[in-house]
Amino acid sequence: MNYAVAISEENNKILLDHLIRRDGQEDLCFALYEISNSKSSTFASILEIILPEKGDREVHGNVSFNPQFLDRVTSRAIAKKCGICFMHSHPSYGWQGMSQDDVEAESMLAPRVKAITALPLLGMTLSQDGLWSARFWVKDAPKSYKRHFCNKVRVVGKGLHVSFYDELSPKVLFGEEFTRTISSWGEAKQSAIARLRIGIVGLGSVGSIIAESLVRTGVQQIVLIDFDKVERKNLDRLQGIGPASIGKLKVEEIKKYMESISSGTAGNISAVPYSIVESEGMLAALDCDLLFCCVDRPWPRYILDRISFANLIPIIDGGIDAEINKKHSNLHQARWKAHACGPGRICMKCIGQYTPEDVSLEMSGLLEDQHYIKGLPKEHFVNGGENVYAFSMGVAAMEMHQFLSMVLMPKGQYYGPKEYDFNSGNIDADFPFSCKNNCDNLPILATGDKINKHLISTHEAAAASRNSAEKIVLESPGKTWLQQLKDWTSRMFSRID
Repeated sequence: MNYAVAISEENNKILLDHLIRRDGQEDLCFALYEISNSKSSTFASILEIILPEKGDREVHGNVSFNPQFLDRVTSRAIAKKCGICFMHSHPSYGWQGMSQDDVEAESMLAPRVKAITALPLLGMTLSQDGLWSARFWVKDAPKSYKRHFCNKVRVVGKGLHVSFYDELSPKVLFGEEFTRTISSWGEAKQSAIARLRIGIVGLGSVGSIIAESLVRTGVQQIVLIDFDKVERKNLDRLQGIGPASIGKLKVEEIKKYMESISSGTAGNISAVPYSIVESEGMLAALDCDLLFCCVDRPWPRYILDRISFANLIPIIDGGIDAEINKKHSNLHQARWKAHACGPGRICMKCIGQYTPEDVSLEMSGLLEDQHYIKGLPKEHFVNGGENVYAFSMGVAAMEMHQFLSMVLMPKGQYYGPKEYDFNSGNIDADFPFSCKNNCDNLPILATGDKINKHLISTHEAAAASRNSAEKIVLESPGKTWLQQLKDWTSRMFSRID
């Protein structure tokens, strides 16, 4: 089991201002957290910071808290049904271990916190240069609590900053093939990019290009999430896919292609043949530090919006809009845009990527009903399909730029949504950066599994696509029925693993 922590940029600033003291002494505070469980990890989203009031702690080089402070924190945790996090600073730099005093303090807190909240104590230490270390104290026997260090702590907002524990997330050593990449932003930034776990939801034209871009940028852990199979009509737009892949699952075929070009640099590419609305797809997405949204349907965009805010996972989203002229003789207009969404930025609903009405239509199954679709206006998104490979390259490039801007933040700068107009060649950046005040994503910030568990659903179109792809593979020519059965069994067990 892996453990991790996520903090919003806003809360992180509060913690930096309080814990990093000008006099160089240590300080402390508490926080409340919500738990999230993903496919392979448990992580905490920091929900609320509780700073000390007068008389709550003693600062004397080291620092200690008084009983009334803990009483106030536990009362708040009980009222909100949250876990408790104990935070303190060290007057040194880099990733921080624990002193004997730290161990004794958290060992004393662990059983009391578990008894009150039914959740493990989370301990966190902040260094002078803003790096976090964290650990969960998990009960492993009567009156016994075992410390489990987190492999990373991510801070999410206008930028994405992740503190890694090198023992659990080792630094990546790159060969000569990444000399040019590393020369652009240095080894430290490249190591940070390489250790991120990045998911791509939707492996169509844009998603497949981004997948290759991530491999060639040196990202080691990539999660591919898509339930659909390759069709002949996809072949002009899917990166690395040819006629031999027709009828097979996109994620599996694109995974093979990515592994063939990785030269051993991509450490772990996962193929998840499920929709993001299904349990398997969502749990895989929750494992990620950042998600690329490469879908064009409202329901998955809505799900991604919700898990982004509830679990502090930034989303890179984009889209293409093109149409032919009335004479059907030339392109009338084309434009594409890309934006980083999530905590500290704008959500996909507020920027206009979907409407609640369209989400309801898709959830009801009406967007799969050809009779219903025929009655929709021509400008409805479901009647779109004006996508070409060159336009997909454009939006994929803009999404990669949004991603790199968040992680690198060169000169401390960042930018918001951008839209490119193909006809004029102009780039428009006049878009809102933040959500509307009444946005329903803001109240669920850092609420974790309390939101996640309500989002999972069945997805008939996804199940039908998987079943169709498996049937086509079983009926493929050139193999005996026994070999086909062995191949099918191997695939099924690999999915279970």
